[in-house]
Amino acid sequence: MRSRLLIAAAAVAAGIFSIATPAMAETRVPGSDAFVAEDDSPTVIVTDGGGSGGGGGESATPDPCTWQVAVADDFAMKVYDVDGSVQYSSTGRWLQKVCPGLGAVVVDGRTLIPDGGLVDVEALALQARASIGIVGPAIRTSPEAGGRLYVQVPTWLWIEGGWWRTYDATASTGRVTATVTARPVRTSWSLGDGTVTTCTGPGVAWRPGLAEDATNCAHTYTTSSAASADGTFPLTATVELEISWTSNIGQGGTLPAIDRSSTRAVDVGEIQAVGTAR
Repeated sequence: MRSRLLIAAAAVAAGIFSIATPAMAETRVPGSDAFVAEDDSPTVIVTDGGGSGGGGGESATPDPCTWQVAVADDFAMKVYDVDGSVQYSSTGRWLQKVCPGLGAVVVDGRTLIPDGGLVDVEALALQARASIGIVGPAIRTSPEAGGRLYVQVPTWLWIEGGWWRTYDATASTGRVTATVTARPVRTSWSLGDGTVTTCTGPGVAWRPGLAEDATNCAHTYTTSSAASADGTFPLTATVELEISWTSNIGQGGTLPAIDRSSTRAVDVGEIQAVGTAR
């Protein structure tokens, strides 16, 4: 739904104004053939409808209305929607069409037009979330999965510490930016033998001298992988990452979590006991 936009009362009282801003390319006003030049002086080239009357070589009638910069920097002077929320344009400028005897007129349902379009900061946050680069987690086990695991021997499970960290990504439109932060919180381990276990955090990396119960994330296989098609079990770790976001305009919140997975084949064998007869 389109809605009227409001600016601070002081700006209304002062009327339309031009404030010098950094140079930018000539900007076409949405829905018209109007331009605001690089020095912020607005001009109209032809009528909004454009074209001629369709006969006799008649030229288009010049539009007496002009486009003017109403707000030169919406970081410095806030523009409010009717619900009280603050709005931002892609360039930071807001324009008005002013006609002789009428003043500012409504264009496409608005009296203030966001130069370059209106910024949807939450959509920016979703773009940043989609772009975040996180590879699958680095799986570690003890005994080492690259060798052989054994039935009835607890296997420690953990995610390499260098992977288990926060990740950031940023998306921008004009001067408005949104930054997402992804934080890993838990790991779901599919052990390949039909068992799934969930561990909070990355797990504990094994090192000599640690007690067997020092880990909060382990699994004890009860069957070997010998009967599997390739003689191994697929060990899969899926890490859930919670997403929060902030912006340079004071808005922020949370977004749906994402996950990343890795799989490696593990050979699970049996320890053969050898007895001697007396």
